[in-house]
Parts: sequence; C-alpha cells; structure tokens
Amino acid sequence: MVAQFFQRAPQPARRATSLLAFIAGGFADAVAQLWPAPHAEFFALPAARRHAAAIMLAGQAARKVGPNELRRMVEFQRDAIVAEALAGANAQGVMRALAKAGETLWEPHDYVVFLHLLAEPMANEVLRHLDLVRPGAFAPIAELPAALRSAAIVRAIPTRAAAADLARAFHLAVRMRQPDAVGRIARRWSAGGDTRAVFMRAQEDLTPDAFRTADPAPALVAPFVRVTSRKQLESLALEFQNCLADHAVRIADGRMAVYAWRIDPAAAVALNWDAAGWRLSEAKAPHNVDLEDGQLRELVRRLEAAGVRTGPSIQTLNARLDDWANGTTYSHPIGDTFIEQLTLGDLWS
Repeated sequence: MVAQFFQRAPQPARRATSLLAFIAGGFADAVAQLWPAPHAEFFALPAARRHAAAIMLAGQAARKVGPNELRRMVEFQRDAIVAEALAGANAQGVMRALAKAGETLWEPHDYVVFLHLLAEPMANEVLRHLDLVRPGAFAPIAELPAALRSAAIVRAIPTRAAAADLARAFHLAVRMRQPDAVGRIARRWSAGGDTRAVFMRAQEDLTPDAFRTADPAPALVAPFVRVTSRKQLESLALEFQNCLADHAVRIADGRMAVYAWRIDPAAAVALNWDAAGWRLSEAKAPHNVDLEDGQLRELVRRLEAAGVRTGPSIQTLNARLDDWANGTTYSHPIGDTFIEQLTLGDLWS
C-alpha cells in the first residue's frame, strides 16, 4: 500500500539513505520521494509529525492527502489540522499520543490498530495515558473486547497473549449467561487489583451461575452423518483408522458427539460439550491426516451456524488463566494462525 502512494519508481536522487531505512523501515522509499537525500527536513520533524506522515503514506488517514499536500501539512500545519486529517472526529489527543510513539516508524498494520483504538472511547482514554505509545504497549488493548478496555484491566495484563486469553474467558463467561451479563462481568473484572486478582476473577466466572446437563448434540444436516450407536462408532473408527472407539463411554454419556462429514476428502468430526456449550474438538481425514485450511474454514462456518464454538475448552482455558494468575508456564502457547486458534487435537494423535 505504501508503494502505491507514488505511481513511478524512485529516482536515483530520491532513494533512501541507510539512516532513513533504519528510521522509516518499510516507509523509507516513499519518504525519500517526498524528502530527498539527505532527508534533513524529515529528520528534523518531531516524532509525532513523522508518524503522521507514515499514516498518510499508508493510506490510513481519515482524509486522503496527496504527496504535495502531505509534505506541506506535516511540516507547516497546526497540530489540530494534522490530527483532523489523520483521525477525523477522533482527532483529540492524536498528536499527543504520537509524540510518545518513538523515533522509528511502525509497520502499516500497527497504525491501523492504533487508529481503531482511538475510535473506541475506553481504549482511547487508556491509549492516551500510556507512558509509551508503541505497538508492544497497545497490542494487549487491541486483543481485549471493548467492555474490558479499562485502565484497571490494561494495567494488569502482562502480555498480548494474556490479553487474548482474558478475551476468550470473557466471551465464554458471557456465552454461558444472558447477554446482559456483559456489563456486570466487565465491572467485576475491572474492580482493581493486580494480575492475579483479575485473572482469578476470570477463572471464577468460567463456572456458570447455574449448573445444567448437556444440551442435545447439534442436528447437523447432510453431508454430516451422526454416530448414534456402538456399531456405527466401531465402523467409523475402522474406516478412518483412528481411536474414536476409545471414546464410546463419553459419547454414550451425551457429552461428546461424533459425525462423519461425507465430502471429499471425508472427515471424522468430534464435538465436546462443556458449560459453554458444544465445541469443535477434532477433525481429521482417514489415517488421522490433517484437513486443509480451506476445508477447516468451511467446517467451522457450518458448525458456527449450528451454534458450535471453536477455541480452547473451559478446562484448557482455566489452566491458562491459572498460569497468568500465578506466573507459571505449564500451558502450551496458542499460535496466531487460524488453525492454531482452533486448538484441535485433544482427542487422538
């Protein structure tokens, strides 16, 4: 996107110097087009103005700004005018926040996250009061749902991964209650205290207020075929060459449901039930071959339409919250990819 800001290739006299490459990163060539070597006028700009230029070069500003106007604006216009071009109605505090953004420019995606947080009132308040406004500092805020973006919670979040787990816990805590529980749970978790206090409250709320038995298994339509007898289960386990038959007791108890997904390639799909409802636990082709990303995405789309969730079980998530509360590292990290976020693989190897 940055390269598309200019329609022609950089001229030799307008190539980035090594210092500019260090300061501007992926924006270096585009910056060099506006501030030719030795780029003295760009280096002389306050940090906030350099970051403002990067936002405009990335095409993320609220108002489209052409190359000639861009340079004039960041060099000579008042902060209020620059801020309005960057963030429109969310302009208040933008330049003060960017003044704490550091000397080197960020990745384009980081500016997207920054502007998104500015547009959300609670996140805006927390963001503007950070001592250092850097991607590493505001990434945890971006992981949290809007209801949890309070200073009391943000202060207690040690890492982006911890924020992601707290967000998962919040989603499940609300899911197992009524929708109007959002505000009540958020207020309870925001009551103050250190990391341990916040994550222990989250652990407590992963237990529902009222206990109930397992819901009926989802009625998935063709090409799904549900296993409803021991004979079917043994036949499917033999066909797929897996250990599905070992789970007969749990299936008979109504806390696990198994389906054959009769497409090409066919897949054995297992769902588990916990207090937050039915969850996708595993999906494999014959001989325990992993499904391709596209097939998994289609499976998740169909299951979510039937009310089935994905992600870690309550038991797994509770263990992760316990790690954050106590500073331990017993749980395996959850990666960022779509497949890693599903956290499959807890039924068979």
